[in-house]
Parts: sequence; C-alpha cells; structure tokens
Amino acid sequence: EVDYKVIGFEDLRLHMNLGGDWSTGKQTTIVSPYSSSNTYFGWNGWNEEDKYNLSFNAYAQYYKDFNDNHHFDVMAGYEWQHFYRAGNYYGSGFFRPTHPTNANKENGISSSEWASENYLVSFFARANYTALNRYMLTATFRADGSSRFAPGQQWGLFPSIALGWKIKEEAFLRDVNAVSDLKLRLGWGITGQQAVGGYYPYLPIYAQSTSSGVVDYPSPDGLNPDGTINWISPLYPKAYQEDLKWEETTTWNVGVDMGWLNNRITASLDWYLRDTKDLLAYVPVPAGMTTTNYMDRNIGELRNIGVEATIGAKPVVTKDFIWSTGLNVAWNKNELTKLTGSNEEDQSYYLQAAGNPASENAGALQVHKAGHPAYSFYLLEQVYDKDGNPIPNQYVDQNQDGEINDADLVIRHSRDPKVTVSWNNTFNYKNWDLGIQLRANIGNYVFNSVLASKSNLTTVDRYGLNNLVKADYYFNDASANSNLVRSDYFLEDASFIRCDNITLGYSWNELLNNNLKLRLYGAVQNPFVITKYKGLDPEVFSGIDNNVYPRPVTFTLGLVATF
Repeated sequence: EVDYKVIGFEDLRLHMNLGGDWSTGKQTTIVSPYSSSNTYFGWNGWNEEDKYNLSFNAYAQYYKDFNDNHHFDVMAGYEWQHFYRAGNYYGSGFFRPTHPTNANKENGISSSEWASENYLVSFFARANYTALNRYMLTATFRADGSSRFAPGQQWGLFPSIALGWKIKEEAFLRDVNAVSDLKLRLGWGITGQQAVGGYYPYLPIYAQSTSSGVVDYPSPDGLNPDGTINWISPLYPKAYQEDLKWEETTTWNVGVDMGWLNNRITASLDWYLRDTKDLLAYVPVPAGMTTTNYMDRNIGELRNIGVEATIGAKPVVTKDFIWSTGLNVAWNKNELTKLTGSNEEDQSYYLQAAGNPASENAGALQVHKAGHPAYSFYLLEQVYDKDGNPIPNQYVDQNQDGEINDADLVIRHSRDPKVTVSWNNTFNYKNWDLGIQLRANIGNYVFNSVLASKSNLTTVDRYGLNNLVKADYYFNDASANSNLVRSDYFLEDASFIRCDNITLGYSWNELLNNNLKLRLYGAVQNPFVITKYKGLDPEVFSGIDNNVYPRPVTFTLGLVATF
C-alpha cells in the first residue's frame, strides 16, 4: 500500500493498493466397498484445489479550502479484481461386482480437471463540496465491468447524488442550546448487482455428465477383446442466457438527523423508495427451452418502500453509573411490480420445494408473482373440522372443478418480516460493564418443512429418529402425503425476539503506572429466543425450514491487555 503526497502540489494525494490471498488444499477419500451408494467395489481418490483472489486499486485525490467558507474535495480512481479457482480429481478403484469379468480387476487411475475465473473492473469518481459549513453536495459515479456477462452487457453505469443541510448552523437555531443537532438529507442513486450462480452464465458450454455409460464398441456387449469394459461420461450442453445483464436498483432517500441536550439524546428518521429492474433470480424455465429446469435470468422489477427510525440516549448519567441505549425500528414493504420471461400467463415463477429448487407441478412452496412480495408462499388451503383439527387430504377447491391441483394454490404471506427491531444496552458501574443486544423480527413466516415431512404416521418410523419430531396433529392417510407437504397448516408465524449477546466485564485501568490496562470478560451468544414457532429456529432466511440442528449457545471467557 502506497500513500503519496505530490511534491509541489500540497493539495494532491496519490494512493495505490495491491493485495491478494492464495490457498491450496487436498482431500483424500476412501469409500467403503459395502456402501449401497458405492459405484465401484472399492474406491479411493483425492481432490486438489487451488484458489486465489487478486485486487488492485489506485486513486488520486485533490482537496482545497477557499476562505474557510468553501471546501472542495474530488477523487477519481480505478479498481481491478481477479478471482480464480482450479482443481484436479484423481482416483483409482475396482469395477462393480455386478460385472463378473471385472469384479477383481483394477480399473486404474481416472482424473478430471477444472478451472474457472472471473474479473471485476471499476472506474470511479467522487466530488464533495461544502459551503458555509452547512450546505453539502456529494456526487459519485461508477462504471463497473463484469466478466459474468456477455460483451455488450458487461458494463453498468451507476451515478448518485446527495444533498445535506445543517439546519442547526443557521442563525435562527445556532444559539438554541436545547437543540444540539438538526440536519436534513436528500439522496438519489443507482447501484448494481452482478452476483449470479456461475462464472460463465452467458456462454454455451458443454459439461461432462456425472453418470457413465457403456460404449457399444468394439463388440455389442461393450466388452473389449481382453474382457474389459469401455466406460464414458457423455457431454451435454449446459444452460446459458446470452442476454443476461446487470441488475440495477434506483433509490430515493429522505432523512433527518436530530440531537438534544448536547447530543445526550439523538434520533434519525429515514424514508426510502427502491425500484429494482432486470431483477436477477434463479428461476424455472419452460420445458424444452434448455437442458435444465432452473437457471439465472433477469425476471422483472421489484419495489421496496420503507421507513427506519433510530434513537440513541443516555437515560442515566451519574458519577459511578452510566446507562447507554440505542433502539432501531424499521418497516419495509416489497412488491414485484413486473415479471418478464415467465412461461405462465399469470406472470409467476414457482420457486422452492421443501428447500430445493423445483419446477412447476413439482411441489413448489414459494412463488414470484406480480403484485405480491418476492418469495411469497404458494400453498393449498387446509380444511378443518368443527373442533379446529385439520382433515387429512382435504383442501379448499379454489376453482371448484372437483380436483385438487396447482390451480388451487393460494398465496399466503411472505418470508420477509414487516418490521425489524434491534435494541442495544450498555451499563457501566465503576469498573464493571454489562452489554445486552436484543433483536426482533415481526411478521415473518416460515414453512415448517421438517414438521410437514414427519407428521404422517405412515412414515414416522421410516428413518431412525423421525419419531422424535413432535406435532400437534399426526396425519394417518398415506394418500395425503403428496399434498400434505404443501398444506398451509405448516406455515407458521415465525416472529421472534432473540438475545444475540450478553457480555459482562471488569477493567483494571491503571496498572504499571498507567502503562497497562486489563479487561476480563465473559460473554454468551444466542442465550435465548422467544417465539411461537414450533421448529428449532424461527430465523430461516429462505423461509423454508429443513434444519434439524439447533443454533448453538456459545460461552466465551477472555482477557484483553492494552499497553
């Protein structure tokens, strides 16, 4: 890293940074010959992988003050990133015993190699201007190029502008001591997203199949003259989208910052509107369009509207005791305003089935549908008896055609919370300190797929410990199993209050003639969560809970020395 002031130009600075990381690894695998999933009678091999990330950035900055009333700061630069992955697989083993001629004959060595890389290149500039210490203007511009997209689609242009007004510095408020801060903020900008699943999603590429076949040569039974078998892994064309492009989000923001009593009480309030176009998503494609059911595509437009409020305060301040608290409350609503490229007339994309990608008519549990939030749940409406118990294999026939199928699916809620809350508290008493961090999600829903798959009595004892899953109601109808895992009976309100961290510490501040400070502390992470959700953890990002392992509670004891 180099930071250099140009001689003779006191207001000009040059900065350069070069960095990177590299790692390599090798893993050896020995497969039991008695495994039911073992392709060969015995197999051993190893995987080797090398990867590195390189980055370089450089920028020049010029700043100048004019008469103490005007400050000007401009910066321009360049950034380059390279991500590389490569690996080899080597193995040796024996053919399956199902081929008697080769049951005890060594197959020899097989190997495969792979490599992938991608680049991200950026040009950027920023200009700041402050007038009279109260009027502020910031303008930025980025041009980002990604190798993930085809020529002609690789570059995205992302400008932004922000305005600020320190109202507290105006003459009518400058001498009002009760108000310590008042600032108005306005902003507009465009950001980009290029993170898709593959490195070359726009290129037509052939891949090697994971399944092997027998070459019918030189003899009809696939055997060579010496009795060995010719095995090959066929090539097939991978899915690609040659017009894939950057996802772009345009954001409008209005905010106000406030402070009272020498900033002992502070508050911020923000309103934002975000419109995303060319939305990138991993979605199903029409049958026959390509060699896969799912691929990355630009699927449409999404709107987010939100309000966020933050309050900070020191409610108690005495000689020996200080209580500091911070509260953040945010509300957000998202809605898909337009979908393109879908094979459905109602413009919808089916998403996950029990946590795994699924095409339509294969048990999809979520849907992208215009006019609704992204990742809305798409389920069958359960029918209940007079006592409130679900009736097995009975669902509402929404279109009254006498059949229960995908036409009867209804949208029920979304995985995303309507409101999020975080509350941090720090208590200091003499040399003691206590910190508590609480967090809450309100209005988020989770489909309890674990419960759905284990609530049928016909399968409760099929696999090991399945009978340990507790349900309020067990279904005793095997015919209901196909639709049971799509019933809204298992869609639960997963609102929660979680304690992320509790830390207690004691400090010795004046050791070795004030040359040493020690702090002994103990901490616990994830000590408790309060929720009505019946699964192990209500915080499921995907909205579909397939997890049978709880989030751990972690205890830490530490000593920090400061010299």
